[in-house]
Amino acid sequence: MILDRLELTNFKRFRHVEIKFQDGITGILGNNGTGKSSLVTAIFFALYGVKATGISADYIVSGFASPKEKCEVILEFRIGGDTCKIIRTFKKGKTVTHEAEFYRNRQLVAKEVSPVEAEVKRTLGMGPVDFKNTIYAAQKDLLTLLDNTPTKRKEWFQKALGIDYLKTESDAVLKKQADEKAAGLQHKEGELAALAGRQSEEELARLKASLLTFTAAIAGHEKQKAILTKQRDEIEAGLKILAEKKAAHDRLVQQQLTVTGELARETAQQKSVESALALLKNDEAEYHGLEKAAGSYAEVRARLDMLAQKKAEHQRLTGEAGFAKKQAAEISARIETEKARLAALAKDADEYARLAATVRKDLGAGPELTDDRLETAVNFRLAELMKRTGTLAARQQQYKEEREKIAADRATIAGAGPDGTCPLCRQKLGEHYGDLEKEFTARLRELEDRAVADLAKQETLEKEKAAIEALRPVLEKLRTLAANLKRRAESESTIADLAARLSAKQREEQAHADALATLAFDAPAYSAAEQAEAAARKAQARFTELGKKIGQAVSLKQQLAGLTERIAQRNAEVKTLEQAITGAPYNPQETAAAEDRKNAADTALRDNDVAIANAKRDRKFAEEKIADYQRTAEQIVLLQKQVTELKDEIELLKLTRALIAEYVVYLMQVVRSRLEGEVSRIIAEITGGRYEQVLLDEDFNLLVRDVDNDYPIDRFSGGEQDDIAVALRIALSRYLAELHQVHESTFLIFDEIFGSQDEERRNNLLTALRTQESRFPQILLISHIPEIQGEFANTLVVEMGPDNASRIREVE
Repeated sequence: MILDRLELTNFKRFRHVEIKFQDGITGILGNNGTGKSSLVTAIFFALYGVKATGISADYIVSGFASPKEKCEVILEFRIGGDTCKIIRTFKKGKTVTHEAEFYRNRQLVAKEVSPVEAEVKRTLGMGPVDFKNTIYAAQKDLLTLLDNTPTKRKEWFQKALGIDYLKTESDAVLKKQADEKAAGLQHKEGELAALAGRQSEEELARLKASLLTFTAAIAGHEKQKAILTKQRDEIEAGLKILAEKKAAHDRLVQQQLTVTGELARETAQQKSVESALALLKNDEAEYHGLEKAAGSYAEVRARLDMLAQKKAEHQRLTGEAGFAKKQAAEISARIETEKARLAALAKDADEYARLAATVRKDLGAGPELTDDRLETAVNFRLAELMKRTGTLAARQQQYKEEREKIAADRATIAGAGPDGTCPLCRQKLGEHYGDLEKEFTARLRELEDRAVADLAKQETLEKEKAAIEALRPVLEKLRTLAANLKRRAESESTIADLAARLSAKQREEQAHADALATLAFDAPAYSAAEQAEAAARKAQARFTELGKKIGQAVSLKQQLAGLTERIAQRNAEVKTLEQAITGAPYNPQETAAAEDRKNAADTALRDNDVAIANAKRDRKFAEEKIADYQRTAEQIVLLQKQVTELKDEIELLKLTRALIAEYVVYLMQVVRSRLEGEVSRIIAEITGGRYEQVLLDEDFNLLVRDVDNDYPIDRFSGGEQDDIAVALRIALSRYLAELHQVHESTFLIFDEIFGSQDEERRNNLLTALRTQESRFPQILLISHIPEIQGEFANTLVVEMGPDNASRIREVE
C-alpha cells in the first residue's frame, strides 16, 4: 500500500489542508501540540472510522467548525495495481452523521460505514489493530525493545502479535465459564437432593384412595341438588301469582297518593292568588305617585352622558401629559450618563497613546510601527529570542558531550600508554602518543572558550527576553483600551439623538397642558349629575315594575275561578279510589309466608352447592398433588442428566485451558524463530554485514553475534542499540504483513523515535532507515526537533497559525 494524497477539512486542529505524499523518507516536523500525530490519526480514521483512532468521537470535528459544518477526510492510495480513494465525513450534534464511500479505479464499490469497513479489511487484508501494528511505530516501541527488562519486551511482542488476547482473554473467558458451570453444578445437585426428599410412595397411595372418596361424595350431592331445585321452582310459581295481586293493589294506592298531592298543591295555589289580588290595591296608589319622577329620566341621563365625555377626555390628557414628563426626565438622565462616559473615554485615549509609545520604545521602533502591528511585533521578537536561546542551549549540551567524549578518549589513551594499541583505530600509538595529548588539550580549550562565549550570549538573550515578556500585560491593557475607544463615536451619536427626543417630549408635554386648560372639566358638577341620574333611574324601574303588576289583576281572577272548579273534582276522585282499595283481593301475610319458604329453599341449595364445591376442591387438590409427584419424578431424571453433562463440560473447559496455554508457548517459539531470521537479515543490511545474527531466547532476551560470541544489547554502543531496535521493529512489520499475506511494498510511520539522542545517534537512525527504502518506499518520520529539517528527501512542517488552527508547509 502506497499513500498518494490526504485531504483534511475541519479535522481536529486543521481547517483545511492537503498533503501529496512522495517516495523516500518524509520528515513531518513541528512543535508539540501543533497536530503532527493528528495526520496519522486521520489516516486511521479514513480507513477504519472513529474506533480506529483511539480518541473520543467528541474530538473528531474541529472546534473551529460552525454547528452546520462537518468534518471530511479524503485518502487516496495504491495497492495491487489499483488506485483507491476513501471519502469519510463525520458530524456530531444532537444526532451523529457518519458517512463513508470507497472508490477503486474511480468506480464506487462500497457506501455507508459498515460496507466500507468490510471493503477496507478485504483490500488491505487486515483489521485496524493489525494494520496499526504493521505500519506504525511510536517512540515507546523502540524504548521497550531496548529495555533491560525482558518481561516488558515479551509483553510488547505478545500484544503486537495479538497473542496476549489469546493468552489472557481466552483463559479468563474459559475460567469464567468453568466457574459458572461449577456454580450451576452445585445448584443442580442441591436442587436434586431437595426434590428427592419430597417424594413419598405412602403419601401417593393415600392421595389416590381419597380421590375415589371425593368423586362419590360429589355424585350424592348432585342428586340432592335436583330434589331441592324442584321444590324451589314450585314455590316460585306461587309467588308469581301473589305478585300480580300485589301489583294491582299498589297501582291503586299510587293513584290515590297522586290525586291527593295534586289536591294539596292546587289548594295552596288558590290561597296564593287570593293574597296577590289583595296586595294589588296598594300598588295602584304608589304607581300614580311615581309617574312624574319616572318621566324625567331621559333628560337627566343626557346631561350625565355629556359630562362623562368631558371626564374621559380630561383623564386621557392628564395621563398623556404625565407620561411625556416622565419620558423627558429619563432622557435627561441618559444624556448625563453618556456625557460622563465620553469624559472617561478621553482619559482612555491619552493612556492608550502613552502605552503604545512605551511598547515602541522597548522594541526600539518608531512611528512606522503602527498600533495594530504592536502585538505581532512583540510575538515575533519573543519567538526569535526563544529560537536563539534554544540554539545556544543545544550547543552547550553538545560542548558538554564533546568534552566528556574527549575525556573518555584521553583516559583510554592514557591507559594504553605509548606502547599500547589505539582502541579506536587498532594501531600502535608509539610517537603519536604525545601529539594526541596536545590535541586533546587544545580541543578542550577551544570547546571551553566557545562555551563561555555562548553562555554570555545566553545571558544577554535572557535579559532581553525578560524585558519583552514584561510588555505582555501592557499589550493586554492596550487591547482593552482600544475596545473601549471604539464606543466613543457611538456615545456622541447617542447624545445627539437623545437631545432631539428630549425637545420633542417637552413640546408634547406643553401641548397636553394647553388642551386641559381649554377643556375646563368640572368634577363637582359631574358628581351631582351622577346622583340625579341614579335617583331618576330607580324611580323609573319601580314605576315599570308596578305597571306590570297592575296589569296582572284580570289574569289572576280567571286563574282563581279555574282552581276552585279543579279542587272540587279532586275531592270526588279521592273518595272513589278509597272505595276501590278497600275491595282489592290482596293479603300481605300470604305473600310473606311464601317468601319465607322460598328463602329456606335457597339456603338449602346454597349449602348443597358449597358441599359440592368443597368436594370438587378436595378432589382437584388430590389430582394436583398426584400430578406434582409425577412432575417431580420427571425433574429428578432431568436433573440427574444435567448434573452428568455439567461435570463433562467442566472437565472439557479445564482441558481447553491447558491446551491453549501449551499452544501459546508453542506459538511464541514459532514467532521467535521467524523473527530471529528476519531481524538477522535486516541488521546485516543496516550494519553492512558487521552483525549478521540476532537471537531471542524464551524470555525475549536479545543476543547479537559479534565475531564468535553472542552478547546482550547493553554491551553495544547507543547507536548500535538503535540499529538493533529499528531492525527488530521493521522485522515485526514485515512478519505481520506476511502473516496477513500482504506481499507488496508498503509505508512505515515512526512517531518521535529520536527522543533525546544526540546528532550522531539521530544520523545513525536515519542511515539505518535508508537501508530499508527498497522494501518500504515511503517512510514517514514525525519529530519536534527542528535541527533535522535538512536530513530528509521530503519535509513537511506543521505550524500553528495566528487563529490557533494548524497548517502544513512543504519545505523545498
